[in-house]
Amino acid sequence: MSYFDSCTTVEIAKAEYRRLAMQNHPDKGGSTATMQDINSQYHAILQKLDGQTSFDNDNREHTYKYSRAVEQSIIDKIAELVGAGIASTCEIFLIGTWVWITGNTKPVKELLKQAGCKWHSKRLCWYWQNDGYKHRYNGKSDLGALAAKYGAAKFGEQEKSFALA
Repeated sequence: MSYFDSCTTVEIAKAEYRRLAMQNHPDKGGSTATMQDINSQYHAILQKLDGQTSFDNDNREHTYKYSRAVEQSIIDKIAELVGAGIASTCEIFLIGTWVWITGNTKPVKELLKQAGCKWHSKRLCWYWQNDGYKHRYNGKSDLGALAAKYGAAKFGEQEKSFALA
């Protein structure tokens, strides 16, 4: 089955991946083989879209740079957090290439630490970023501004778009 044939932009491909992952992930009752096929096709479409240019809400140009290692580490981290049950008390957001965890994080604080997440004292939430991919976000922006600039998605029991503040 071809999962990403209709995807013409990175944003559409990532949104479709999120939808498919929430339906087919083994932790959600899906098949491991199906999820592996989805992951393989996801990497293929992102590689095809490498170098694509898009514009943010402020009409600034951004060029997508594909990195299999970065994309796979993000997939793995979100699966780890969802699989650990963190989504039952928290909201997990992917904003750009960073994973942000908000909500009632106190009960899962130790799990977040074990998963390599760090506390962001200015935004008052947890985050994770791939160690091999260093890109600094402006520490003054709130999560809503980051979501508007880099795109965002929510992962958990009921996936929905990130509400801009």
